[in-house]
Amino acid sequence: MSSTRIVVDGASVIARMRIFRDDLARATGRELTSDAAGQAAFGKYLAAHFTIRGDGVPLSGQVMDAGAEADDGGEKMFWYVVQFTARQPVRRLAISNQLLFEVFRDQQNLVTILKAPGDNRWSLYFAAGDTKEQVVVF
Repeated sequence: MSSTRIVVDGASVIARMRIFRDDLARATGRELTSDAAGQAAFGKYLAAHFTIRGDGVPLSGQVMDAGAEADDGGEKMFWYVVQFTARQPVRRLAISNQLLFEVFRDQQNLVTILKAPGDNRWSLYFAAGDTKEQVVVF
């Protein structure tokens, strides 16, 4: 399972993604690190498996930071902070999250979206094989 938390604030869309290290290594065919080379490799994988459109316009993501941590069960995970920037404040966000679908038949990806300012939130669920975009309108 991967989990992503997205904050939308005007034209800025910031995502913090958490993915199990071993799963990501299987998907990319290599052991990633949190340094610049690892961030670039994750950015390439992300571009092929995670898309965001703001008001119908595709947004490109830039990996801003990365690190390693353990989940509550002690499993090693990577986290990434990815920034997507629109030309104007986003009113409609469309997401397709197919991370790890090519590796696991039962993959599940959770996305929580927070709209700032305020405390409006939405939760999206993507299951393996689900290639349709999900849309949130603010």
